[in-house]
Amino acid sequence: MITIKVIFGGLGRRAVETAVAGLVLAVAVGVVVASAMVVRGANTALHRVEMQQRPDVVHLVGRYNRALWELPRSGLLPPSTLPVYVPLIDPAVLSRGATPATVLGRQSLLRNVVTKDGFTNTYLFGIQPSRELSVSAFRVRAGRFLHDDDQAVTVLDESSARSLSVTVGDSFPVRTAAGTDLPLRVVGIVARMTLRDPPPISVPAPVADPGSRFVSSGALVTLATSQQIFARDTLTDAMIVAPAPDAVPPLTDRLRQAFRTTPGVFIQENYTEFRRQVADYQSTLSLFTGLAVVVAVLGVLIVAALLQDIYRGRRDQYAILLALGYPPRAVIAHAVALATVIAAGAVVGTLAALLLTPRSFAMPALLAHLGPVQPRFDPVVGALAAGVTAAALAAGTAALVYALTRRPVAQMFGDMR
Repeated sequence: MITIKVIFGGLGRRAVETAVAGLVLAVAVGVVVASAMVVRGANTALHRVEMQQRPDVVHLVGRYNRALWELPRSGLLPPSTLPVYVPLIDPAVLSRGATPATVLGRQSLLRNVVTKDGFTNTYLFGIQPSRELSVSAFRVRAGRFLHDDDQAVTVLDESSARSLSVTVGDSFPVRTAAGTDLPLRVVGIVARMTLRDPPPISVPAPVADPGSRFVSSGALVTLATSQQIFARDTLTDAMIVAPAPDAVPPLTDRLRQAFRTTPGVFIQENYTEFRRQVADYQSTLSLFTGLAVVVAVLGVLIVAALLQDIYRGRRDQYAILLALGYPPRAVIAHAVALATVIAAGAVVGTLAALLLTPRSFAMPALLAHLGPVQPRFDPVVGALAAGVTAAALAAGTAALVYALTRRPVAQMFGDMR
């Protein structure tokens, strides 16, 4: 009880300043927390859209040829037109133009697979498994996914597996460019295959998504196996992953320069469209960030000024405590305890922000379609609230702490008068 009276005794009219300091701190922290929650939630939505659109990925694709033929291998079946990308991309030229980005080479093929029960058109994708997983998604239902060193094995989606009547451990033949059949052993079946930038559907074939205009099913093999089937090293298409989205413009310029003499090779990037879509969205986030910074600075300055005035008004109490033999650190502890009471305003402001901030709302933007923003309170937001509070209290008590620890008592209180 005595300690409480020592801490709060003699406030008088300074009690109003104490209440005002707590109120200002509550408003400042509330605005900072609400703004930070919106920014964190919006950044989460922006990151989600960025992962979907991948503005850091450049797609290099060869011309689409509709005059490739493959003859059936049995029966009286007519020849089938099998349109595929023309393999025009030289890996050596691609590596020189794409440095230092990560290159994911592909060979997108289409084969007429003949079995004892009939035949079907099947898309084959020669990929680099470990790298392909950075841009595409595959959910394995049975068996395993491809390894980089696999030879003559394949992973099928469920639609293609049903069409070929195969399961894990079975094999089916694929005609190579040399005119021989290469048996591919099935090592895995995926329940869902989300291949990034697949070729458009050109002939009837098994599909996982009937409404899609692009290939949604097929057989995945390693790039070495597809080169054996295709009998060439050149690529039909490739993904180039830039170190950062902002590195895409110079990367596309280098690629255009590298393939300037190769007609039929097209460079596709969505970085420009992505930046145009999110420009005003990011401007709105900058507004929220600037608002939080301005309010935080003003709040810290106002609370610090009020605290210093409160301490100046209590100079007699502090002088009496020192005269009674209290060490300076004990007086500082009492001053900090008073400041801690003001810090309760930060808790009130944080709770008000949590209660008043909408759970979900649409961020004002002209072109971006990023879905609803859900404000997030996480450790980063909590640290910001604690940082604003600590800065205000530290700035308000710094002068008193310095005077009590560095200057003679008589001089200190003489200056305070």
